[in-house]
Amino acid sequence: MLYNRKMIDGKVSFQPNRIYKVKIIICLILAVAAFVTLLLWKLPSGVSRLIICLGAICTFYAVYDFLFKLNLTFIFNQLTREVYQQVPGLYSRKLMSFEEVYFLQEITNGDLCYTISNKKNRFGKNYIISDYFPDTKKGRKRQEQFETEILEILEDMIVTAKAPNI
Repeated sequence: MLYNRKMIDGKVSFQPNRIYKVKIIICLILAVAAFVTLLLWKLPSGVSRLIICLGAICTFYAVYDFLFKLNLTFIFNQLTREVYQQVPGLYSRKLMSFEEVYFLQEITNGDLCYTISNKKNRFGKNYIISDYFPDTKKGRKRQEQFETEILEILEDMIVTAKAPNI
C-alpha cells in the first residue's frame, strides 16, 4: 500500500509522502558513492572538497526527508473529531477540528495535489495530504488510488462525524 493507511478504533492514519522512499535511497547511494570514491582514488584537493560537499548534501537531504517527510503522518480521529499531524518520535500537533476541515485541490507547477485547510480561510494556511500528481498516465493512476484509498474514507468520516450534530 502506497500510503501506509491504518484504520484502528475510529482513527485513520496515513503517510502521504511514501514516494520519497525511492528518492532517499538514491541520495544515500550517491552519498556512499561519493565517500567511497574518496577512499579509492587519490584526487586533487579541490575535487575532493567538491565530492565531500556533494556527499554531505546528499546525506543531509536523505536524513531530512527520512525524518520530516517520509514518516509524516496525518491522523483523523473520529472520537475526538480532530485532525493531527505527527512525525513519530519527534512531534505531534493538532491541526484542526472536523468542523473546520475543507478538502482542496491545489495545482503547483502544473501538478495537482490535495490539501486540507480551514473552512473560514480556505486559501490561507493549508496542509498537503497527498503527493503531487503529474498529468501523466502514472500520475492519474496514483491520483485515482489516493482518491479511493484515502480521500473517500476521510470525506465519509467527516460527513458522518457531522451528521449527529445536525
